Amino acid sequence: MPFAQLKDRALVSVSGPDAENFLQNILTTDLDALAAGEAKPGALLTPQGKILFDFLISRAGENLFRLECRSDISDDFMRRLMLYK
Repeated sequence: MPFAQLKDRALVSVSGPDAENFLQNILTTDLDALAAGEAKPGALLTPQGKILFDFLISRAGENLFRLECRSDISDDFMRRLMLYK
């Protein structure tokens, strides 16, 4: 799959043997239906259902996911994901 670098976008990678289960439990995207090389929209919500972060997620390998988000929120997004580990 060809890539183009966009200055206003960032990639967050999540990998490891529990990556799919970890993400499946906290994101809105159904990762069971996400094929390799496919990208789908998703969100991370508050417990009340409000959107904190929106992104595109793709399966880059068996235990590797890439989440594309706005670059200005990528650090906050990564910090929020780390709260769930």
